[in-house]
Amino acid sequence: MSELAPLVNQIIASHSERQSVRAGELVTVDVDRVYVQDGNSPTIASLFDKYNFNSVFSKERVGFFFDHSVLVPNSIMSDRLVEARAFANKLGIQVFEQGEGISHVLAIENKWFRPNNIVLGADSHTCTGGAVQALALGMGASDVAAAMVTGKTWLKVPDTVWITTKGKSNKHVRSRDLVFHLLSKYGQSPFLYKSIEWSGEWIEDLSMDAACSLASLGVELGAKCMFLPPNKKSEDDMSLIEVLDSDKEIVVNMEEVEPVISMPHNPKNVVPLGQAAGTKIDYVFVGSCTNSRLEDLADVAKVLKNNKVHSQVHFIISPGSKDIYIKALEKGYIKCFIESGAIVSPPGCGSCVGTQGTIPASGMNVLSTMNRNFKGRMGNPDAFIHLSTPIIAAKAATLGRIPTLLELP
Repeated sequence: MSELAPLVNQIIASHSERQSVRAGELVTVDVDRVYVQDGNSPTIASLFDKYNFNSVFSKERVGFFFDHSVLVPNSIMSDRLVEARAFANKLGIQVFEQGEGISHVLAIENKWFRPNNIVLGADSHTCTGGAVQALALGMGASDVAAAMVTGKTWLKVPDTVWITTKGKSNKHVRSRDLVFHLLSKYGQSPFLYKSIEWSGEWIEDLSMDAACSLASLGVELGAKCMFLPPNKKSEDDMSLIEVLDSDKEIVVNMEEVEPVISMPHNPKNVVPLGQAAGTKIDYVFVGSCTNSRLEDLADVAKVLKNNKVHSQVHFIISPGSKDIYIKALEKGYIKCFIESGAIVSPPGCGSCVGTQGTIPASGMNVLSTMNRNFKGRMGNPDAFIHLSTPIIAAKAATLGRIPTLLELP
């Protein structure tokens, strides 16, 4: 295949035994990995029963992650997890148990995402794998079940958009600010079912934690997939990313990107931090596959050191994996969180999707670092969910309101 093809075309062609593919084509491809999470495993199990499937294409390359209900909220969910675990054991596949962490975080740590691989996950934020140049795709239960059995899936080759960053940003700007800047300025239309290839000095200098944070938000932009450039410290053999069509390139001046807040009830309801500053906050959550890594916890610790959580704020912090939790313990972050008045929950998805506590009360203003804030997302449609970076969320937890830029450390 021509080296001048977009990265998504290269990966799809290499997995379909074709020399080249074009945007818009329907192509059957081999997949390298498939994983399932506890929330949809019962549906997949029922499909296996319905069609008398009893094996997978590779026991080593199919896995179950128990992350959405680490602290199981009710007997119905407990029964579902027992069924899911029995299903996984029957297939003889790898299981990542409750408390191990979030599937997408663990997929990075355990190298389930690898450069130039195709990975399917039964969760929309599987796109996190683009941080290491994996074509990582969230799919529904039927597509995932079929891939588990056959080791194949079908794809419509997406067109590619290039996003190039120029210049330097304010020191408080993080990956999510850049994504929500784009969402605010362009909406989803330029990115719907597109492959996004990122480039530019700001992007190339991102840590792996920050790169994963950015990649996880690809689905919020409406993209099919996205690819960040190779991390400078990685030893993996990764494909380079370069702009091949300037007519499909969006250039972002990083000096124009500022810390932002997504207002209820849609991630694209973006306003500058200053516009939302002063809004009363009752509940803060730091976690999710977007912002639960060690770098995120370091930002929180920077705020909470020698500080206390506001007496009227409920503050929950959920590390993304057991490894992150242990490293945070070693660095003193967890002690800092607990002494400040925050609650630290076991590694996992935490409060993100409302399948476990804490469910916000009606009328509560929530400030969260998760990826989306649709009405009812955390289990109560009468709560008001705002989104921000961890450093803003942590500061809000100490003040009881959204801070100004000048109040950030």
